Amino acid sequence: MASYLSDRAAVASLGDDLVLLDARRNAYFCLPGAASLVRFEPSGVRIDDADLAAELSAVGLLSDAGGTRPMIPVPHPARDLGLKVAERPRAADVALILAAWATMFIDYHPRSFAHVLRTAQAGRSARLAADASCAPGRDLARLVATFERLLPWLPFQGVCFYRAFLLLRVLRWRGFDARWVFGVRTWPFMAHCWLQVGDVVLDDTADRLEAFKPILVV
Repeated sequence: MASYLSDRAAVASLGDDLVLLDARRNAYFCLPGAASLVRFEPSGVRIDDADLAAELSAVGLLSDAGGTRPMIPVPHPARDLGLKVAERPRAADVALILAAWATMFIDYHPRSFAHVLRTAQAGRSARLAADASCAPGRDLARLVATFERLLPWLPFQGVCFYRAFLLLRVLRWRGFDARWVFGVRTWPFMAHCWLQVGDVVLDDTADRLEAFKPILVV
């Protein structure tokens, strides 16, 4: 019987290497030289090597049927906002960001990685998902710039995962949306995440993301 990655797993192939993300536990597995041992099929990622299948089964990432989560297509990050503040922050924007930050003590700090992802997925409407394919407008760029100016003054800034989730919440409260992209690189291995609208990066620079390949898109 064929073995497939379970729907808990996200996967990216980088040359000869394979990187897996256990989206329930926020655990990454870098498998050098393993890209040739799997087959990407419409029904899922098939494991063609018995030893690899046994290792994945031991960590709960194997299924007897297809079902690996499909990758949401996202354009290559070609541009960014420059992360510069060009005007005086508006009081309404500052108040919105502070209110969103306060909710993190309920919706982020005590929650698991999987719960935060589900919250982000559940918060996307069809209308906002459609808007996210367009280039960001001036109002969205101004809000992101205010967020970047205010962020160093906020306690518990956390890692990119925290910052991206907080900014995504701020954007949605104002009626915007963005794709939350998780990327990986190898040699050395590194995982990173960022927000993107079309091919425009909101909270990072496009040059920095050249080395990363998307493994999961929310």
